Amino acid sequence: MPLLAQLRRLIYAFRYRGVKLGDGCFIRRDTIIQPGVIIGSEARLAGPTLYSGTRLGHGAKLASGARIGNSTLGDNCTIETEATLSNSTLESHIGIQPGAMLDQVTLGAYSYLGREVVLNDVRLGRFCSVGPRTYIGAGEHPVDRVSTSPVFYSTRRQCGTTFAPETSFAERRTVHIGHDVWIGAHVFIRDGVTIGNGAIIAAGAVVTKDVPAYAIVGGVPAKPIRQRFTAGIVARLETLAWWNWDEAKLAKAQPHMNQTAPEAFLAWAEANRIS
Repeated sequence: MPLLAQLRRLIYAFRYRGVKLGDGCFIRRDTIIQPGVIIGSEARLAGPTLYSGTRLGHGAKLASGARIGNSTLGDNCTIETEATLSNSTLESHIGIQPGAMLDQVTLGAYSYLGREVVLNDVRLGRFCSVGPRTYIGAGEHPVDRVSTSPVFYSTRRQCGTTFAPETSFAERRTVHIGHDVWIGAHVFIRDGVTIGNGAIIAAGAVVTKDVPAYAIVGGVPAKPIRQRFTAGIVARLETLAWWNWDEAKLAKAQPHMNQTAPEAFLAWAEANRIS
């Protein structure tokens, strides 16, 4: 290990007692790291706040002002300025753009979230693209009771008090989003909705119902526009489940995926028994 790297490691060990650091890390002086955090090798931290219970994979990059608590990040995740993550799990090769807020989120590999995205209690698959200022998981209110105010049905004390002796209405329901889903800018997705693999949600849509695999929907409320592919091609893509392939298979498949004939890609994958 070079002398400068050894010196940095000694300084970090003194400054961040109780923190487990991998080799080759660079941590700016104003970074705050609570004891119990685990950081992989080659991570670059530029002034975020890391709370206990957090694990960062190898090659993590955290910009100034990012805040992460009780979360696990896989290898090569990039968290940009003023993003906030709590109680979440990210796979590898994920980009979180400035101002995003995540709580109780699971996010699959090779996905990214645009600026100021807000996600609460959401499960997203791999290869998902989420446009800026999208809001998913805002919570629910009852519409068939005398009042919609949570002080009458929730013990969470959203306004500092409650009249409810116990919670009698499910305010939060998990949103499930499949693999390779593209969500445009300024989309709202209601609690409890399920979005199938390969779906596309047009910008500005308000999604209140489940979206089938490989469907394109848009509008307020969102309605079907068309299916991306025929039912037969969709079934073959679902069976192939290419989003679960390892990096070597994905690299080999790239020229076959990067064209406008899904039949040709499927024929190549099936002929070569790639699954």
